[in-house]
Amino acid sequence: MAIKYVMPKLAMAMNEGTVNEWLVTQGGKVEKGDPLVTVETEKVAYDCESPEAGYLCILVPNGETVPCEEIIGYFCESAEEAETLLASDHSVSTEDESESNDESSTEQSIAPSTEDLVVVNPVSTPANTGRIIASPLAKKLAKDAGLNLALVCGTGPNGRIVKKDIEAALKAGVHQGVASPLAQGGSVELARIPMKGMRKTIADRMKQSLSTTAQLSSAWESDITDLLNIRKKFVSREEALGTKVSVNAFIIKAIVYAIKQVPIANSCLEGEEAVIYSNINMGIAMSIPGASEYESGLMVGVLHNIENMGVVQIDKEMKALFNRIRNGESTAKDMSGSTITMSTTAGIAPPGMTTTPVLNLPNAALVGPSTAIEKPVVKEGQIVPRTMMPMSFTFDHCILDGEPAARFMSALHDALENPELMMS
Repeated sequence: MAIKYVMPKLAMAMNEGTVNEWLVTQGGKVEKGDPLVTVETEKVAYDCESPEAGYLCILVPNGETVPCEEIIGYFCESAEEAETLLASDHSVSTEDESESNDESSTEQSIAPSTEDLVVVNPVSTPANTGRIIASPLAKKLAKDAGLNLALVCGTGPNGRIVKKDIEAALKAGVHQGVASPLAQGGSVELARIPMKGMRKTIADRMKQSLSTTAQLSSAWESDITDLLNIRKKFVSREEALGTKVSVNAFIIKAIVYAIKQVPIANSCLEGEEAVIYSNINMGIAMSIPGASEYESGLMVGVLHNIENMGVVQIDKEMKALFNRIRNGESTAKDMSGSTITMSTTAGIAPPGMTTTPVLNLPNAALVGPSTAIEKPVVKEGQIVPRTMMPMSFTFDHCILDGEPAARFMSALHDALENPELMMS
């Protein structure tokens, strides 16, 4: 029965150790109490005595550093057992449980206590000799496949090449004469996203937006504590209203209020003319799930003619729009005709983070609310906890100058902090 021998933890602060020198040869016989291995930590080297008698199967070669409690060898009952264990690549049992199902029931684990250690003069770690560190099974698989181990990147402890690295290299078509990306100091691909379809459209529109407009973003915080209290009253009447009114519906209503104070914010650039609209078509940027987490998309749905809607109707219209888009039932009208845009990261971005989204062409303005955070605020001479929402306003300076942009932001801020203004 093979007994595991692990890297000892020789001090509370020790997380790893270096096998400085094995004092017994591979497969050699050792008696209990014999000098076994010199282990080096950051400060000192220790001579460790053998806690068992047997034939030694060495897994970690001289000069390699491994975490504490990792298996570095086995004590076997015979030289043949040590040779068989070494050839079976049992060393990867802690890295890949699928390679150790048969042997796990026949092993015991043992690590030397500090009573078995003799302190010697500190010695430095041997210089890197360029030796390739690989498990026995990995070496065998590479040899059988004619694969040069120098072309394989190891993912085991300290870059050790194990079975799964060989399999990955063979699957990737690595052959002699061409080094793996990591072996050359390069990078390894996780995924490739074709720049076509929705992804290409998004990329093209983002570049066009930044290259054809004079974009400027400003940011501030609005106290939405009172707004949230009013929303609670609406939520309590969810059944009667037919919807659980969202915070976004209130923010959209506040944007409508601000536009009525500063109409030029509700405009688009068409050729050599800035067109200011009397009706408000709110574009709402939303993420669309893709086939994988790397393939999500971005779409802007449009709520049309919301200038006279209340928050309940806005909420219902918005949720119906989202459902149509996500179910693939949207119409051309649902996706076009916006006069201003809202791109919210509330609930997604870290609390308190400000975002500055890119303009949705041809709109001249975009409002970007983010995740609110509770913080201490001075109100009427007292420090009180209030819920503060980061807000940003991105606008095209070709159409909006700083003065009207500032008036728009002030009006939006007032509506968010004094929700009764937008309800009138």
